[in-house]
Amino acid sequence: MSKLILPLIILLNLNLRAQSLEVQVQDSLTLFPIAFSTVSFSNNKALITDENGEFILIKSGVSNQDSLFVSSIGYQKASFALNEFNDSIIFLLPKPVILADVILTSKRLTSEEIIEEVIKNIERNYEKGITQNKVFLRKSSTSKTKRFNTSKFKSSINEINSSLLDSILNNLSKENNSVLETLCYQFGNTDEDNQKINLIKARETYSKDDEILESLNDRLELYLKENIKSDSYFKIKSRLFGADMTIDGLHEMDSTSTDFISKKNKEDLERKKNFAGNQKNTINNIYSKLFYNEDSNFDFILKPKKYSFSEPELNFVGDDLVYIIECTPKGSAKYKGTLYINSDDFAVIRLDFKNIKPLFKFKLLGVSYNQYHREGKFLLSKFENKKYNLSYAQTTSNQSFSIDRPIRLIEKNKNVKGRRKQNEISFKMDMAIDQEYKTEIQVFESTKMNDEEFQKIIEENKVLPEFLNEFTTNFWEEF
Repeated sequence: MSKLILPLIILLNLNLRAQSLEVQVQDSLTLFPIAFSTVSFSNNKALITDENGEFILIKSGVSNQDSLFVSSIGYQKASFALNEFNDSIIFLLPKPVILADVILTSKRLTSEEIIEEVIKNIERNYEKGITQNKVFLRKSSTSKTKRFNTSKFKSSINEINSSLLDSILNNLSKENNSVLETLCYQFGNTDEDNQKINLIKARETYSKDDEILESLNDRLELYLKENIKSDSYFKIKSRLFGADMTIDGLHEMDSTSTDFISKKNKEDLERKKNFAGNQKNTINNIYSKLFYNEDSNFDFILKPKKYSFSEPELNFVGDDLVYIIECTPKGSAKYKGTLYINSDDFAVIRLDFKNIKPLFKFKLLGVSYNQYHREGKFLLSKFENKKYNLSYAQTTSNQSFSIDRPIRLIEKNKNVKGRRKQNEISFKMDMAIDQEYKTEIQVFESTKMNDEEFQKIIEENKVLPEFLNEFTTNFWEEF
């Protein structure tokens, strides 16, 4: 099936149990989970629990001498020594937040005045230069097939018929999941041309075909090899944008030949280069979205006239007294947000965002695409240079894709006299899938670099992710 159906999808468009500890924060009275609690460490690193009050404690990312602090609005702050902490549940005691005796200034600041102070202090508060960052990156995806039907099937290869195709489709999984974890050093700033990465290790798990589907795939591949010439290739046509896809490599080369070894070595190097480049782009995409960058979609601070701001509320995040301000678009902006602004230095230390309008929609000639959901949060902490930089990010996005189009697969051969067209397979495809992508970044260290040090960094990426059926070991033991 991967030889025939999956390339069409490409054309037209790790659960972290292996980490040290999964922890849930609960209300000590009701035992309900406390969503979006702040989890911080004595080294100024921080993260946020998810909607179920859960977070992953990566002990190897922090020192045993550090302390763990958990806080949430309306609850007493809890603290633990990391070298003694092995619990899977943290209970917080309810506590009313009383701020009547807190005096910040001689007058009450409005949201607009607070935003002005944030803008004034951006250069002083945030690191915009080149940094070396020790980063953990986790990407997961879930793809659900809503429908996948074919009709009007025709084939010049007798063995590849509608019955075989139906058998393959009937055995396709309705849901596919994948998780990829990567540990690396990332170097650079928000400039797209100033990015380097050195991978340390990576691993992945994903849904694999069951035995029945593998057998059907093997049959499909065998029939193709028996009927397709060794120097032929396939063109996939659907009259969409004039785009074609070439599928070759149906016939295996002699594994001992020089040409085969050279080709495999080249393909291996290309895979490693592409994998490293993909991880680098993912990390850079997160950094470039930070609110103080001019091209960020989350321009609540840099373009305040586009938004309406709620009255500021005062509360604690950890030991920091912060202003909490809700941002709502006035016009065409697509995101709403919540700003957590340190009342001492007017630094945004946390930003939550969620789209309130579709992000991108496309529909033409039986093909439709809709990116309809994206939300997440950024946490910023002070590192060694005493400036704020990204310490944690979490994003979730959802999109749907469908196609209702005729498809033609045509074998062509440049060495055949006369008509180059050989075998042909055609059918009408009606497919719809829904996809969810989650990205999480944790930054363990961030140190400033000068341009000379950055230029000396050599990218030597020889890492490809190790496949595991499931994650049962500690990802961090070797680091």
